[in-house]
Amino acid sequence: MSIPLGIILGLVAVLIIGYPFLRARSRRVSGDDVLGEEIERQIQELRGGRGESLESRAERFCPNCGARCGSGDKFCSGCGTNLSE
Repeated sequence: MSIPLGIILGLVAVLIIGYPFLRARSRRVSGDDVLGEEIERQIQELRGGRGESLESRAERFCPNCGARCGSGDKFCSGCGTNLSE
């Protein structure tokens, strides 16, 4: 009879000791969402308020070699052709 009682008391002790750690972990997960939003806001500030995301950028292709270029690129990364003309 004393062995099962000892096991039960041991499990209760583990739960009492471990509960604050489980709560702190659940708060951290929800804090990650806030951190992600803050990072996105800072990225927008660094872009100069253009509000431009990677998905919204129009793709262009180099007229000389056909390499894919970004909308803000001035020169082709493949052949060096001036794209601002």
